[in-house]
Amino acid sequence: MQAVTLSSSSAVTRPAARPSLLRTWLQRIRTRRALAALHPDQARDAGLEPWDLRAEVAKPFWRA
Repeated sequence: MQAVTLSSSSAVTRPAARPSLLRTWLQRIRTRRALAALHPDQARDAGLEPWDLRAEVAKPFWRA
């Protein structure tokens, strides 16, 4: 019977790592907190409408 060995080969390619779900959620939390902290003048300068900003900040972190 032939022995089977497992070795790490450079020929084996792995798919590109994508961000984990937890990391994505944490990023959304940080982003929405930063948006909530914007002064209204800053939001207007960035081209964000107040109602769009409020809607984005009000979303739960698991919603895109």
